[in-house]
Amino acid sequence: MSSIRPIILTLTLLGSAALLSSARAQATPDPLRGCPDWLTLDPGDLRAARVSASRAVFTDASGQPGKAYVVKGDLLLQGPPVNGRRCSYFVRGGVPTGVGGYLNTMQVQNVPASPALSGTWKSGTGTLILAKTAAGTWRVKGDALYPTPGGSANLGEVDGTLTRQGGAWQTVSDGCELSLWPVGPWLVALDNGACGGLNVTFTGLYTRQR
Repeated sequence: MSSIRPIILTLTLLGSAALLSSARAQATPDPLRGCPDWLTLDPGDLRAARVSASRAVFTDASGQPGKAYVVKGDLLLQGPPVNGRRCSYFVRGGVPTGVGGYLNTMQVQNVPASPALSGTWKSGTGTLILAKTAAGTWRVKGDALYPTPGGSANLGEVDGTLTRQGGAWQTVSDGCELSLWPVGPWLVALDNGACGGLNVTFTGLYTRQR
């Protein structure tokens, strides 16, 4: 009987450790402090902003501060204003970091959209080339890929004339519908999910390369 007790004790300790680990995992802070994924927001409501305060701590909607913060000069993608605050998403090197939360509108300065569209724009998985034709129209040509577990990639392409629709530029080609919004130094792209192979999308944040 005595030989069984250490085994029971060991199992009890392992079970307690598992419960403790689970509790810690559940207690992990929300990296966006209650803000939704920026990709779920209306692209027409997005804006770019630069932090003007020396240090700005991300809060939740009620103003309760978290641990993450940004410093003066950092670039943000922001959603629409809500009671003097905006959901703000820290962007580093043209890539959303997944860290953000609410910031007071007094802590940042708006960055107006660049009037220049021409050039090569890149996101994590896509490339878009925008150019003005001799006839004065705008065209977009691009490709995107989705890496597969087997080591290959599903591909997508877009090639069409852009027309202005409100605040967005849009093209429809071979069933692929792509909309582009100039936001600060970036382009926000949204497609209809029919621009290539399985899981391929042009949707995302693009930074001009040249």
